[in-house]
Amino acid sequence: MSKILITGATGFIGGYLVKHFIKEHDQIIAQGSSKSSINNLKKELLKSEINLNNIDFWQQNFLNKKWNFPKFSEIDYIIHCAAVTKVREGTIENYDKYFGMNVITTKRIARKALDEEISHFIHLSTGQVYGHQISFPITENSPKNPINLYGITKLIGENVITSLGILGLNFTIARPFSVYGKGHYNIISIIKNKIMNDNVLTIFGDGTQSRAFMHVKDICGAIGFMLNNKNSFSEDYNLSGPKEYSVNDLVRMISEKLSKKPKIIYKEANVNEIKRNIADLSKIKKLGYTPHESLEDFIKRM
Repeated sequence: MSKILITGATGFIGGYLVKHFIKEHDQIIAQGSSKSSINNLKKELLKSEINLNNIDFWQQNFLNKKWNFPKFSEIDYIIHCAAVTKVREGTIENYDKYFGMNVITTKRIARKALDEEISHFIHLSTGQVYGHQISFPITENSPKNPINLYGITKLIGENVITSLGILGLNFTIARPFSVYGKGHYNIISIIKNKIMNDNVLTIFGDGTQSRAFMHVKDICGAIGFMLNNKNSFSEDYNLSGPKEYSVNDLVRMISEKLSKKPKIIYKEANVNEIKRNIADLSKIKKLGYTPHESLEDFIKRM
């Protein structure tokens, strides 16, 4: 039985990864930044009828200088999800937080993995590292020109991982583009809640900006194919859905499902955001994984 450390386990993707791998009978160390976030994760796991006996919890705020490490000598694999992720909060006031988490923390965890000879380190990055593109869908070889603080700090984090790979770290970089799923506070849930409660929905830009959404269960499945797979060592994989949906598409689909007319105002975007974001999935499919979940079905069930 292998032991996996999942950083950022109290986040959306991290929490689903805990559920995914514990069902594969692995032992998990689940990291969270606070006692309250860990308690919330425990409640969610118990609600899903998951036995906590094979899960250890590591409470550690990575932005603190002093860390209380668990026994890395007992860990086989690390999936590094911990990050500061919100694009619109990437302002000068939050610069130290983004750089501290997405760069310094990534270096510290990955360096520890290298020193302790961890078998495999999977780093969750983001499709935001590509920025604006002129050719779609985006491949792993597309130029990387991030346009916001989140994207640039995640790209620096990727370079940190790659530099340690040259020195012997077995790593894989996974780049989720736009993730959705039950319990996630994102554009889909925001639109649903605004329309359902007859609140005004603010759309930044003209609403034609589009994303290829990938269900969190498909993200977990893809990472499962990467984990301890030597074919994935020193490789990077884009993870997105196969079809694009604009903000206006989402509003239409959700309002039709709710049989309610949305109240919309459009505002100029105040933070750089990418216009389109869809990946070529050829590389992850070659590894053996194909996404299964449908956004339309999710909205119908929602």
